[in-house]
Amino acid sequence: MNIQSIVIALDESDFSPRIASRGFELAVFFNATVELLLVRNNTAIINASLANTSIENDDTMERQMSNIRQVTQKYHLVEHSTTILNGDPQEQIIQFMTHSNADLLIAGTHGRTGIDHLISGSIAEYIIRHSTIPVLVIPYNHETH
Repeated sequence: MNIQSIVIALDESDFSPRIASRGFELAVFFNATVELLLVRNNTAIINASLANTSIENDDTMERQMSNIRQVTQKYHLVEHSTTILNGDPQEQIIQFMTHSNADLLIAGTHGRTGIDHLISGSIAEYIIRHSTIPVLVIPYNHETH
């Protein structure tokens, strides 16, 4: 398998820097470029607003970007770029991938099961079914060593 370009799909969770680190490790191994793709979930923001609860705000987003910058600084020799999109993550990721020349897509999964999975669905599962390139799914609860 010849991997020259990797897309790492991230969300606004605290586990995203771990997923990014794993993706950069693979990029180093394959001498590949990286496109970080962060999708802000507008649906979750709207639902939280309607329920009168809070969700990731701009401060959280800035903290998240700071954590991601730490990862990119660690792997500063890897050629990379970052794209931030708003919308439904599964749709945005697949749409982005249709215009990408990437050889591998890396995404994380929360590993929800039961009713939680039924209600929120699985973005990773959707991506796997609709991707035209190989997808590596890393569980968010995976401990890095």
